[in-house]
Amino acid sequence: MRKILRKLAMLIAPTAYGKLQRFDPDKPVAASAEVSEELIARVAELELQLKEVRQDNRRVAELYDLVFERLREDNPLIQK
Repeated sequence: MRKILRKLAMLIAPTAYGKLQRFDPDKPVAASAEVSEELIARVAELELQLKEVRQDNRRVAELYDLVFERLREDNPLIQK
């Protein structure tokens, strides 16, 4: 019965079933350690990407500030 359900799951949702297989409690502890190391590495990579996105966002905000300040300075309708 389990074989039939596993085959059905592989046909219906192969990606989700593959991810569920990685976290199978029947697997040895070494496999879990490998998965945790992989997840730690992925989290570190995502943190670096998030840092880059934040820096880019800050640069864009600074450029907007510069552009609007320049537009205010060069606007002939605003009296100083």
